[in-house]
Amino acid sequence: PSLDRQTAVMIECVQNHTPDVMVIDEIGRPTEVEAARTCKNRGVRLIASAHGDLRKLLKNPKLRGLVGGVETVTLGDMQAKAEAEKQGGAIQKTKAERAGPPTFDIIVELKRGAHDEWRVVMDAGDAVDRILRGEEYKAQRRIRDAETGAVHLALESA
Repeated sequence: PSLDRQTAVMIECVQNHTPDVMVIDEIGRPTEVEAARTCKNRGVRLIASAHGDLRKLLKNPKLRGLVGGVETVTLGDMQAKAEAEKQGGAIQKTKAERAGPPTFDIIVELKRGAHDEWRVVMDAGDAVDRILRGEEYKAQRRIRDAETGAVHLALESA
């Protein structure tokens, strides 16, 4: 469908055809993010594309809902002090947290021009939580040998 109708077509598909799986090209608008969440909540498995790696998705206000969204929470005095002691920093009364469950449980990151290499984040929720705490997260780097087709896996921190 045209980009103007993509959201409506996604919802119509779920309501009228009860698919098991939907493939969505280029989620890029808040209405499409909400439609994808609606589809997932109705039990549809989603495969979709969106521009940006996981960290860029979190910084993009229009797309961050795909990975659970981000909200700022206010901490009580005791909790703020405990957080500061745990992280060895200054006391902060607010912090960013994931707002809800991610629409996509697994993230596959592709880089332009790197046709034989990609990164797979197996637990998007955990990765988002780690990013928001300023920590690294685990991802699989997969590299395909162009001649043999063999795929090599390596676990890395991102």
